[in-house]
Amino acid sequence: MYITVKSLKKTLGKYIELTDLYIGLPSLILFIILFSISSTRILSLVFISIVLFLMIPINLSKKNRMYKVMYLVFKYLFKCKEYIFRK
Repeated sequence: MYITVKSLKKTLGKYIELTDLYIGLPSLILFIILFSISSTRILSLVFISIVLFLMIPINLSKKNRMYKVMYLVFKYLFKCKEYIFRK
């Protein structure tokens, strides 16, 4: 009999991973700093809305947060592409 582990991800609870905290906590601190300055309040609201959008959980392959999917999209779009033409 074998004991299998479903996932080796470090999780805090059911849906929160450590990488989510690594992204979320500095974003929250930056939002608080930007929001405390009166001239950058709209910029801070735009920033926090983008961060919240990227933290949306989705079901797509094995990636479960939007920022992971966006990272893969940008990695694909901006990678060095080599084209080979043959007759």
